[in-house]
Amino acid sequence: MAVWAFTIVVAVNQLGIAQTLVNTLFMAVVGSVAIAVALAFGLGGRDTAAEMVRGWRQRSLEASDRVREAASELAREKARAANEPARVASEGERLRRS
Repeated sequence: MAVWAFTIVVAVNQLGIAQTLVNTLFMAVVGSVAIAVALAFGLGGRDTAAEMVRGWRQRSLEASDRVREAASELAREKARAANEPARVASEGERLRRS
């Protein structure tokens, strides 16, 4: 059926009969089909899209937790490294007094 409709549209267009009207109607039909497919895909995939976004958000939260943990560990290591010279110096002082 669609092949016949397309053939008729092309034939009428080639004959020059109401070219503007035929072209406009053809574009309207193609546009309607495109909108129908987009709506069907969009509405039908709503749950899947929600799942995907939920997964992205969860992975993002997990990654931010790992970054926070790494930052805390780095801060602790820096604090230890900053206190290390003082500890070594006090240890040396203690040994000299002994």
